[in-house]
Amino acid sequence: MRICLVNALFHPFSGGVEKHMYELSRELVKQGVDVTIVTARLSGLPAYEEIDGVRVHRVPCLEIRVPGLYPPPYIVSPLFSFYLRKLDKQYNFDIIHLQNRFFPDFDTAAIYARLAKKPFMMTIHNARPVGIAPQITVFGLAYDWLIGRWPFALADRIIAVSEWVRGDIAKYWINKDKIIPVHNGINVKDFRPTDAMRVRTQYGIGKDPMLLFVGRMITQKGIPYLIDAMPAVLEKHPDVKLFLVGRGNALPGLKKKVAQMGLEKSVLFSGYLSEEQLKETYGTCDIFVLPSVWEVLPIAILEAMSSAKPVVCTTAGGNRELVRDGVNGYVVPMRDPGALAAKINELLSDKVKMAEMGRQSRAIAEAEFDWKLIAAKTKKVYEDLLRQKRRTP
Repeated sequence: MRICLVNALFHPFSGGVEKHMYELSRELVKQGVDVTIVTARLSGLPAYEEIDGVRVHRVPCLEIRVPGLYPPPYIVSPLFSFYLRKLDKQYNFDIIHLQNRFFPDFDTAAIYARLAKKPFMMTIHNARPVGIAPQITVFGLAYDWLIGRWPFALADRIIAVSEWVRGDIAKYWINKDKIIPVHNGINVKDFRPTDAMRVRTQYGIGKDPMLLFVGRMITQKGIPYLIDAMPAVLEKHPDVKLFLVGRGNALPGLKKKVAQMGLEKSVLFSGYLSEEQLKETYGTCDIFVLPSVWEVLPIAILEAMSSAKPVVCTTAGGNRELVRDGVNGYVVPMRDPGALAAKINELLSDKVKMAEMGRQSRAIAEAEFDWKLIAAKTKKVYEDLLRQKRRTP
């Protein structure tokens, strides 16, 4: 079985979709699938390489970097279809599988597959852009109705990374029966609790209780609501530290908000952390908190669960498919600092419950979300589609 995964961005560019492709492709190869990735050739990267048995072809492109644009950079590759056709002639792909609808030149994979009579698939990593901010809703919906929904409409199968986003994307008049839920995955073995103190010492946290947020500093992550929750948390637990890890265009405003509230000693920003530092940070925190107002199925929660940490998150998107309220954490309403503070305080006041919820997080991650399981489910979707195509005249 020869699969072509398509996306404008790929490793070493770091983002949720790119991490998903990187881990899925490597695990599929281990399970006997022939995988080729077609992506854009960002500056400084080779036109071709193999990564753990995965062929990576990078096609010429133009990178447009605009401060504040999300996700950076924007990729233009007018000749993408030409290169895809050339590679298809070389490898004779069984399925062409697009991973992102927000790069129109790469969306043409859907048209190429239809013309070449190849099975075509999509993965939904992003829901409708509704509820983040008014301007994002207006422009995002306009883009999707004009351009973004068409790869979904042309797809023979669509993988949704959460049950929630399956229903959400169907609102674009997409046949829900062809949308198959297969969650994001995680290499559980790569994460674990730790007593390491390097990150805690570097940022002046020491042995104080640590709340952790990891993600882009952007509007949909809801970070202002978590900062607003801190006075109520500090009233009961004055030594607690909130450690915010990530970069993004909202960062200057968040730092200003923390200063205005006089929380500089309790709310700490790291900016970028290496993978090793990040794993240590997950492993040494006490509670992971995700206050998002828009999500699909956040890998950050999976990383925290694999690190055996309790999670406090909001009802955004597919969060409830990861966090079982009262089992491995708590799920609270969006945009509610009081609810965030109440559940954080409850956990900080009960170390036995905190430890038990952490154990449950790890157990759920191992049983349901390890990449071996997710790749096997994805492979079955491929096999079922090919069987159906063989039966159809």
